[in-house]
Amino acid sequence: MDKHTYVVAEGISAVNGKPVPKSREMRLTEREALFDSSLGRLTLKSTREAGTTRGAGRKGKVAPELTGEEQGEA
Repeated sequence: MDKHTYVVAEGISAVNGKPVPKSREMRLTEREALFDSSLGRLTLKSTREAGTTRGAGRKGKVAPELTGEEQGEA
């Protein structure tokens, strides 16, 4: 499997049983990164550089409110 570079979130000291280096970057396969990525502990580096992070909208961003029509009300 190919390895990709992931950036580890602040406050996380270990990923996939390995200590996080000072650079906060780790090379992992998708399988190795799956658990920590699903918890928001990792972000694929190329995704961060493009300006779209995984999990955007979960932290710090509020979804726009739906109008009554969008909520299914007539």
